[in-house]
Amino acid sequence: MKKSLLLLLLFLSCWILKAETKRFYVTRLGTTEGLASNQVLTVFKDKNNYLWVGSSNGLQRFDGRKFMSYQMETPQGRLPAQSISEILVDRDGKMWLRVGDQYGTYIPEKQEFSPVPFEKSENRFQGESLWMDRNGNLFVILFNNKLLWIDQKNGKITDQNLPIKIPDGWRPRSIFEDKNGRYWVSNIEGISVYDPHNGEIYTYASNPLGLEVLKKPGLGYVFNVYEDSEGIFWINYWAPDERLLSYDALTKVWRNHKSEIAPPNNNYQEAFGSIELPHAEIWRYGIQTLASFDRRSKTFTPLIQNDIKFDKISKLIWDEAGGIWMATDAGLYFLHFDTPSIYFLERTTENGNFEYQAVEEVIHRGDTTVWLGSWGKGIGVIKPLKEELDTKWMYQGAPKGIESYQIWDLHHDKKRNLVWVALQKGLIQMIELDTRKVHFIYPEVFEGSTIRTIAQDELGNLWFGTQNGSVIKYDGKGINKDGFSRYRKFQGIIPKLLISDDQHLWVTTTNEGVYELDLKEGKILRHLDHSILSSNSNEQLLQVNDSIFLIGYELLNKYNIRTGKNEVFSYSDGMLSNTMLGMEKDADGLVWIYTPNGLTRYDIKTNTFYSFGKNHFFSNIPIDGRSGTRFANGELAFVSNNGIIIFDPRQFARNLPPPIPTITGIELFGQYIGDGALPVMRREFTAQENSLAFDFNILNFSKQDRFTYQYRLVGADLDWVNANNNFQAVYSLLPPGDYRFEVRSINESGVFSDPAVYAFEIKPSLVQTWWFKAILGLLFLGIVGLIYRLHVNRILAVVKLRSRLARDLHDDMGSTLSTINILSSMAKTKIGTDPAKSSEYISKISENSQRMMEAMDDIVWSIKPQNDTMEKLIARMREFANQVLESKDILFNMEIKEKVLGMKLSMDARRDLFLIFKEGINNAAKYSGASRVFISFGLDGQLFTMRIRDYGKGFNMADLDEGNGLENMQKRATQLGGNLEIKTEPGNGTELILKVLL
Repeated sequence: MKKSLLLLLLFLSCWILKAETKRFYVTRLGTTEGLASNQVLTVFKDKNNYLWVGSSNGLQRFDGRKFMSYQMETPQGRLPAQSISEILVDRDGKMWLRVGDQYGTYIPEKQEFSPVPFEKSENRFQGESLWMDRNGNLFVILFNNKLLWIDQKNGKITDQNLPIKIPDGWRPRSIFEDKNGRYWVSNIEGISVYDPHNGEIYTYASNPLGLEVLKKPGLGYVFNVYEDSEGIFWINYWAPDERLLSYDALTKVWRNHKSEIAPPNNNYQEAFGSIELPHAEIWRYGIQTLASFDRRSKTFTPLIQNDIKFDKISKLIWDEAGGIWMATDAGLYFLHFDTPSIYFLERTTENGNFEYQAVEEVIHRGDTTVWLGSWGKGIGVIKPLKEELDTKWMYQGAPKGIESYQIWDLHHDKKRNLVWVALQKGLIQMIELDTRKVHFIYPEVFEGSTIRTIAQDELGNLWFGTQNGSVIKYDGKGINKDGFSRYRKFQGIIPKLLISDDQHLWVTTTNEGVYELDLKEGKILRHLDHSILSSNSNEQLLQVNDSIFLIGYELLNKYNIRTGKNEVFSYSDGMLSNTMLGMEKDADGLVWIYTPNGLTRYDIKTNTFYSFGKNHFFSNIPIDGRSGTRFANGELAFVSNNGIIIFDPRQFARNLPPPIPTITGIELFGQYIGDGALPVMRREFTAQENSLAFDFNILNFSKQDRFTYQYRLVGADLDWVNANNNFQAVYSLLPPGDYRFEVRSINESGVFSDPAVYAFEIKPSLVQTWWFKAILGLLFLGIVGLIYRLHVNRILAVVKLRSRLARDLHDDMGSTLSTINILSSMAKTKIGTDPAKSSEYISKISENSQRMMEAMDDIVWSIKPQNDTMEKLIARMREFANQVLESKDILFNMEIKEKVLGMKLSMDARRDLFLIFKEGINNAAKYSGASRVFISFGLDGQLFTMRIRDYGKGFNMADLDEGNGLENMQKRATQLGGNLEIKTEPGNGTELILKVLL
């Protein structure tokens, strides 16, 4: 329910009240708040409730919290920052702008500006405006010159085929389309009316329809004609100064409003336009012009407030949030129509601060006054909205010291009909309301210590808390200097005493926490220190109900005396500030907390805080509050250094239905990519595009601060996150996956709105896909398997090597050693009887030992890693052949193909090859009788060939008795996977050919 209430802002000069009638709470936005320029030329509210602002420095969009600036990209490139003087959205949803001297369409999400050219050069120096009729036709009015329209079909601004006709040679200023579809054109020459149904033009000289407005003579230089919702025509014209006429079609009465709109000084004044508000109120605006029309008195009243400063208002628009946006040359203003009734009195500081410490309501004989206690200037008494009372009589007979004027607390003692004043240096002032007698006393029990706080129990006893930690009780009747006694002493200052509903004394200290005491015996019933509370230093104390006490200063403690449970709340929980300057409970049990950042309303049932932020009147209250109180009529009062604010908390609606917030901006690595208002949004991102920020808000400027917000990113957050006073959620380095950002608003009762949702996906990179990970897994398993297999093969190879060594040692070494053993035994038996035989045996022992040593040498050579190359093998073969054949005076020639040296053979294959070669050389040396041997090694493709040819006597293969040597050679050739061939004939020598397919 929208209403305009009286808001009073009263200023004082010393003790003199100066009042100003203030209709509206005003929010001003300028460059400090992010506006590109204080020269605001136009404003426009779109269907999504975004405010578009055109200024001398370009185009911006405002969501109620921050301004977003836009560029102008054209096919020819980006335009430099230019003034935006017109913003309009046509029936098709296209945005039209005037950028500098150009008109064109604009796509905000792409920041694309498409200019529409003028068909020909025009005289435009006297000004111009953009206007749209109900049919969606767009017109460019060149002031005092001509009318053009935007021919969208042909893409030009032209005066050809105009949908509106005006008399030839007439110079237009503005157009109004009435409910009958007729166009009223304001011209320098007068008013013309065009009826599109019959194509006729009506003027003063041609008025067959008898239109009453056209009958008015002498209307020239008409700047504006307008018919309001009640059928009243308004005509703004010049003759030679500015004039304003109204014509009521019902009463047929003309009124001249010249005197109402005349400026109070000699400043130039000119109206640019007018606006009719939903409740039919009419406002005029322009240069040095802002006035509203009162339909009851039928007069215009200038709207003058000290916080509305401008020279020129370019545009006014109504906001459904309940206010008016004003584009001025001094910034952007919002005038709140739903303004509460608040009394705010502020003192001037010309003679120093007043340092208000206390406020007390005093009702005496039906007369209500508000008493203010200051620290240095004494007592002040006011009747809000009326007057300030004289208090000089309260200081008759006052001590000469400054302590008489240094007040810490005030208390109205209804039992004794006194006002008690707590002062410095243990001084007490007592004021008799009936007789107006004043008493100043220095009770000895206070020991000269400052008195900080006063409380009174139901029996009428008074309790005083002092700077030195003493609690003093007064139970005297009337004024009795002997009625004071010390009750208890604590360590630290006592800022606050409270008598609870069950008549216990609660004491706050700045050093020992909070105590609960029995009033009769002084027994400590409860001690709350830092082990329970957030701190031992506490200045604020408030009982909310029979179980809940609020305690604190830097943090808020909610202590339950029934359960002993304490909860601590801070800025992160929704408070405007951790510092509390005052706490008061209203009639509904809600607690109002005065902080340096404004007022917070706290609901102890839901633990929710409802803050009155920058869009509310309370944002202007002083940041140096001291204390507060609740009046008998339910109003709350808080005092600051130099002022007092009084308001009725019941006028602030609770539990408004929480609206769905809007995601006002989505940023990728700080770059804007869209918002919740766009019909088509980017929803897929690469793995590298994984840092997103989301701005959100309720697009209602008047109410957006009256709710709290929660958000979450489904897929990343486990639960909802409280936004508190931050309206942005930032997520960095998100892993690939499907996500859904949600944000919702919450009212004081904890009722949630439906969430605004933005779903998106971060695509995985190649290495993050499941199939790539599966391949990597399989590859890993394959590598592990290969390593395992190689390990097993290595183990098997070692086992095989050990087996072969064991076999070779057993076969060669074992049999040879057995033979040596037998021969040595035989030689031993024959050494005495048959020396010749014994010598033969010893020769055989030597021969077998030599053969065993050679075999051992072969085994050791074959297993050495440095002998693994083919080059080493052939070198050993050469050495062996030279050793064996030279001893028989046999010449040999060895031919080696180069490719052979690069061959790769296993250890077993090399050993078998060497033993075949060795056997072949031995046979040639022993049996061939040759004088020459030819040896060759060749590699043809994959076929390896070894040839050993002697040029000896040869033999007949049929006569050959196969022994172990030839059999072993064949066996080893088979192990190599090759073929051993022996070619021989008697008299032609012998050739051994080994062929192995590698």
